[in-house]
Amino acid sequence: MNRFLNRYLRTQSRGQSAVLVALILPFLMGFTLLVVEVAERWLEVAMVEDALQQATRSTVQHFNYAALAQGDDRLASHTECRAVTARQASDCKAILNIAHTILVTNLTGVRGMNESHAALADRVRWTVLPNGGTCSFSSNAIVPVTETTPLICAEVRPQMRGIVGWGVYTPLIVAADTLDPLP
Repeated sequence: MNRFLNRYLRTQSRGQSAVLVALILPFLMGFTLLVVEVAERWLEVAMVEDALQQATRSTVQHFNYAALAQGDDRLASHTECRAVTARQASDCKAILNIAHTILVTNLTGVRGMNESHAALADRVRWTVLPNGGTCSFSSNAIVPVTETTPLICAEVRPQMRGIVGWGVYTPLIVAADTLDPLP
């Protein structure tokens, strides 16, 4: 019996490795697709996050220049608006129209969007604090941002799809920016 096993185990036939490759290949392909999908989703979220961050950064730089000449560094908006969209804002409409336009422009070239750039920009919830304050976000996992200088915060859940097509996902993306202090 032992002799038979040794002879059987040492005998090689053509195509033995093809069976192993055929068994391993589906798992290898699945793993490769998973890695590609995860990497693409990270990149897509980073692109939207960058567009939102740049929109808040550019918008917070819009001053009331007449007041700035008198030593008052307030934004073009003098009133607070908390968690409003660009269309809902009444008192902050001027500054949020700027933010909306910049965001739509920055979203050009962002891939993975499952909605139009304008539709996403319409759903962004902006907080404008011309005299500083605290921005809190809808998720308690995100630490509130507090500043003493003019502050603009934004949050949105974009509808995105990966490259492989494994469904739509909606990550929470937040951004906040204030003026850089002068030295």
